[in-house]
Amino acid sequence: MTKDKISTKGSPDKASGPKKSVTIKDLAAELDLSITTISRALNGYDDVGAKTRERVREAAKKHGYRPNRNAQRLVAQRTHNIAWIQSDNDQKFVDPHFVEVMAGVLRGARIGNYDIVLTSDTTEHQIAVYDRYVRDNSVDGFIVDLPQHNDPRIKYLLDANKPFIAHSRDNRSDEYSWVDTDNHGIYKKLTKLLIANGHRHIAFLNGDAKFTFASARQLGVSEALEELDMDPATVKTFNATHPMANAGYQLTKQALADGEVSAILYSSALMAVEGYGALVQAGRQPGKNISIATMDDMLNYLDLSPYEGIFTFVRSSLREAGEQLVRGLIEQCENKSVRSQTIIPSRFFIGNDLINQDLQETS
Repeated sequence: MTKDKISTKGSPDKASGPKKSVTIKDLAAELDLSITTISRALNGYDDVGAKTRERVREAAKKHGYRPNRNAQRLVAQRTHNIAWIQSDNDQKFVDPHFVEVMAGVLRGARIGNYDIVLTSDTTEHQIAVYDRYVRDNSVDGFIVDLPQHNDPRIKYLLDANKPFIAHSRDNRSDEYSWVDTDNHGIYKKLTKLLIANGHRHIAFLNGDAKFTFASARQLGVSEALEELDMDPATVKTFNATHPMANAGYQLTKQALADGEVSAILYSSALMAVEGYGALVQAGRQPGKNISIATMDDMLNYLDLSPYEGIFTFVRSSLREAGEQLVRGLIEQCENKSVRSQTIIPSRFFIGNDLINQDLQETS
């Protein structure tokens, strides 16, 4: 090998296999620089001159140099792996809400040059999985989804002082990183909107009450009633088990057993779409003799165009939440003093049957 050209002698051609990977030693030999200088230039250290850094980067790009992950792990003590430990629930893995978050997580990991380690275990054994990853340092941080109040996963990771980020938040949210939607504020506004339009018999089809996102929505509804000095019986709550989308039809039938119900507040657009059949069977026409308001998590496969104008939607992207989860966690892994707390923006689209109460976008 000469100092002005990286040799490919003896490397297989396209027909026989991939070419030999370019190493940091190859770059050092070509540029007549030390391996240390090459390494520090590629990592942006300012003790290497700007011209040298640019020269090294151009050579690395030209020859398709890729850093050795194992070597990086030894030097930087980072794996570029993120663990995402799921509950062992077959229904969850076909839940469109989970799939949408996963799409965002995978995109965020690709952009950030990290890998996702996805595994599952039963609820009673999950902490043991977290402990194994922490003890063997096989991941840099964790994503915690669907937290519950006093969640043992969050307690464990706080005690272990290991980087993590939660999708949603509990009463200790000032202590850790999280990404969330303004569940409390959105459902408080929707409740006030329905009441302002004369509805006094409202059914609230919420998610699983054990999860913090569902309890935050319930609190928003309750606070709206309290602030308006309304009877708590104005809104009757029906809680789904997780995943909540499966309950849309059955819970709608239960809610409509009360013939006075004039509005339904759903926790998911998928629940609302699945409940549409029960509405039709009961002779109810959304936008005419019943009002429908729902969260829309922007599930890419779900076409909501037939319901535009007859449903009230609050749109907030789960895919964007997935990307933000990874972005915030990577920032924390690479700078442990950083705490990332993000509210995903939401937009209100008021149905034609409701008088707009000048609801503002939330963020």
